[in-house]
Amino acid sequence: MNNKDDIGDLCGQRISAEHAQVIATFPMELQKLIDDEMKDGNHIHSIEYGFPAAPCGASVKLARQAQSERRLSTSGVEFYERNTPQYSGEFTTHQRYFFVLEPPVPSDPVPDMDTIREEMAKRQRAADTDRFGIEIQQPVRSDVVDRFRKSLEIDYERWREGVGYDIDLLQAATAEDRFEIERIMLCRTVNDWRDVQALATLGSPKALEKLRSALNHQDHAVVMAILQNAPQLVSLEVRTERLVAALQSADFYHGLSQALHEVEQYHPPEIIESLLNCLLDRESGVLAHFAGMLMYLHGKADVPFDWEKRPFYLRFNTQDRHQRETAFRELCETIGIEADKFLNARK
Repeated sequence: MNNKDDIGDLCGQRISAEHAQVIATFPMELQKLIDDEMKDGNHIHSIEYGFPAAPCGASVKLARQAQSERRLSTSGVEFYERNTPQYSGEFTTHQRYFFVLEPPVPSDPVPDMDTIREEMAKRQRAADTDRFGIEIQQPVRSDVVDRFRKSLEIDYERWREGVGYDIDLLQAATAEDRFEIERIMLCRTVNDWRDVQALATLGSPKALEKLRSALNHQDHAVVMAILQNAPQLVSLEVRTERLVAALQSADFYHGLSQALHEVEQYHPPEIIESLLNCLLDRESGVLAHFAGMLMYLHGKADVPFDWEKRPFYLRFNTQDRHQRETAFRELCETIGIEADKFLNARK
């Protein structure tokens, strides 16, 4: 690296003054992890802000996976094995403000359903055109498809308990059974998270295309399920748009809980602004959770809903405009946001 911002070597690597300043803000345990990895030949791929770190933190993404002996939790560092399109393992501390991330694991190739169909067609043609009088042994019919079809029947008890379709059965199915299950799922309407989970598990081009179409579903819960089960289908721009829409109008039984869970990990400025606007504009019943999330994302609470701060959060559950604006000003002062920017826009 040859520019005026270069500083000296860090374990043989040249890093910019900006990166060095950011790393210096990390907890000492994470700084040591970075130092040890670089001594062993690893590299810093990038320094990132926001997801999964809180706004007051940052993330260092390594160029390759950390040494195996370091991929465990210790008294000062918490390690989690992940499998997302953005990163795999994560190292952090109990505050979860700063992270050291490993690069994403390469995805397994998606089953080629066209090849499977052609193979099945060849077998059928061979059976239909046998000219030698030899008895063709037909394969024993598998009950996998029937069992999976049975799991699609969700009664009240299974709905109440949150029981999904038999995904374990789907994951263990043969290529022929997956082909038949895919046909069943493509004929169904995507109604809730169970359909999304099954299509994402199939992972075929047609199944994923059906999920892309469902991103425009009117039920926020379906859209949130796609963000959670098939995030690789959604650009950051679309992800932000769908989350903002859910924050503005979803309720807890139709996607808001899932949206807040997503916001905990993904919160660009548009999301933060939407949470603040909702505190002033949405119905009062959901606002305590929005206030709690804002305190958490700005490092003023250890969890998304700190019960010790519950009395303050509940002050937003009012229809009295003056009381809500007073609570809003106090929250903005605590998290370092200019309240008048939002209040004046409503005058």
